[in-house]
Amino acid sequence: MNPPQAPAARRRLRRNPIEEVGLQIAPMIDVTLLLLFFFMLSGSLTKAEKLPQIQIPKASFSQARNPDAERDTVNIDGSGQLFAGSVPVTKAELAAHLQKRFHLAPPLQLAIRADGSTPAKVIKEIMALAAEAGTIELVYSVRAP
Repeated sequence: MNPPQAPAARRRLRRNPIEEVGLQIAPMIDVTLLLLFFFMLSGSLTKAEKLPQIQIPKASFSQARNPDAERDTVNIDGSGQLFAGSVPVTKAELAAHLQKRFHLAPPLQLAIRADGSTPAKVIKEIMALAAEAGTIELVYSVRAP
């Protein structure tokens, strides 16, 4: 037979009521804002790669390229000056940049934005550098008719 329990012992056996678990919305808002900032900044970095002083030539036929594809951009102004994005580079620096980019995240896709007065010889040299670096897709920027 069990001895009668004291009232204090009975109180210990009682369970506390279970609190309801609520949805915490503050961390979700924080994550949403961080994602918003990330996409806003990455979008402005992509737009900064285009140089305004380059006059893209008009073509009789063009196709819109896939905007979601990850491509490096090489800009060439009318005098033949090369830019990796918006940074001025020499041919050797551009070749090293393309090689490094290929090893970091293959396959390498490249967009060439050349001024209408750029000599064809310069564009051919850039094409050769891109081929040596392992470029699998080369896109030329032109204005639609």
